[in-house]
Amino acid sequence: MLKARVRPRIGLLPTGHKIYWGQYPQLKEMGTRMYEKLMAKLNEFADVVTPGLVDTYESAVEAAELLSKSDVDILFIFPFGYTTGMMIVPVVRAVNAPIRILNAHEDAAYDYATADTQLYLHHEGACCVPEYSGTLVSLGKKFQVITGHFGEERFWKELKADAMGTAAGRAFSRCRFGVIGSTYTNMTDMPTDEHRVLKATGQLLARPEVEEIEEAWKRATDEQLQDMYRQFREFYAVDGSVTDEHMRESARIAVAFDEVVKKYKLDAFGFYWWGEKEYMTELRAQSALAVSRLAAMGIPGVTEGDIKTAMAMKILDLLGGGGMFVEFFSSDFNEDFIMMGHDGPSNVNVAQDKPVLQNLTVHHGKTGEGLGIDFHMMEGPCTLLNLTQFGTDKAFKLICSVGEVVPGDILNIGNPNCRVKVSRPIPEFFNLWCQQGPGHHTALGVGDFSREIEAAAERLGFDFVRI
Repeated sequence: MLKARVRPRIGLLPTGHKIYWGQYPQLKEMGTRMYEKLMAKLNEFADVVTPGLVDTYESAVEAAELLSKSDVDILFIFPFGYTTGMMIVPVVRAVNAPIRILNAHEDAAYDYATADTQLYLHHEGACCVPEYSGTLVSLGKKFQVITGHFGEERFWKELKADAMGTAAGRAFSRCRFGVIGSTYTNMTDMPTDEHRVLKATGQLLARPEVEEIEEAWKRATDEQLQDMYRQFREFYAVDGSVTDEHMRESARIAVAFDEVVKKYKLDAFGFYWWGEKEYMTELRAQSALAVSRLAAMGIPGVTEGDIKTAMAMKILDLLGGGGMFVEFFSSDFNEDFIMMGHDGPSNVNVAQDKPVLQNLTVHHGKTGEGLGIDFHMMEGPCTLLNLTQFGTDKAFKLICSVGEVVPGDILNIGNPNCRVKVSRPIPEFFNLWCQQGPGHHTALGVGDFSREIEAAAERLGFDFVRI
């Protein structure tokens, strides 16, 4: 099922100006009620850590101590009205997380003709936003300002997207990625600089041996196979080309991949080997069901050893977009869409209907034969995401574009494929996309996650480009 696998941890810093409280007796209470409304809304999708109202420099120092120990994904700063810039300085210096200034209010407007000074001050949060912003620029801190009112859906969507994205970034930074076997021979975009992975996650790539898959395959038990048969029947519709032996072999391979992935605690992986022994070739060729099952469980695996695309799929999976392994098939200039898909492993969570299994006697560009998975992808908005190491001084760069999976005839080749309309003319899109140095594979997610991915890139220190 498509669902987010992260719950954000938000640091919330409400700020005020203490000198006002004695002058305007209800002002602090008015701000507190508004802050409580914000808290209630944030608690619907996140865990919130807050020191409570900061209205003096001393309380700002105490807030910094609390929030610096709280491992928050993102910091929201929410002024009740005008406050001085020193209310935020200790916190933003102590907390290493993306920053958002909430230039926001519970009211869309108020009655200016009848308002007294207390009511005007209650609505004056916008006054200190430039001061806060200038302070952050002076300190070299990146930030964004989110402006709106509590009755505005866009405002809440932006808050949630940024929180979800930074939570996904934090989760990604703690993932373990691996490659089983090697990359497809002579593909220049497949090799991955492990020091970039080290910079992003604190770990090198795990490198399980192909022999570990082989030995796990050999010792699969009847009980394990029966459990896999049951799962396959739940996931897939099986056509007449699939024999019991095909299912048995795919089940054995699924047991083997399960064992190795669990042994190394992998969160995403690439795999590939040619195989001199025929049964080893078949072990790889018939791995589609095994790896697709893991993708549906949140552990994306990608053929041809493409760990970078598996990493991009992991980001989409963390956000609830599924993450499908695709490449550009062709451009249709008559109907203005790009055909996209790939053979091998698929993420059945993005299927519009029940996926179908059929036996393929030839896998294009590869040796061996085995079961293929076919389905129609969910129609509607989609996100294309490419993780590349080219053209960036950061650990990685995320190239993102939002399109739409549209209805229409697709290829009947035993592998999922779909029509994708992009927001730009196809020639312009391809030129801009390719100028960023992508790999030829891409992750496709169900839904528009562009803002979340930009926030994830900010949290991870990656470059981000939207086409």
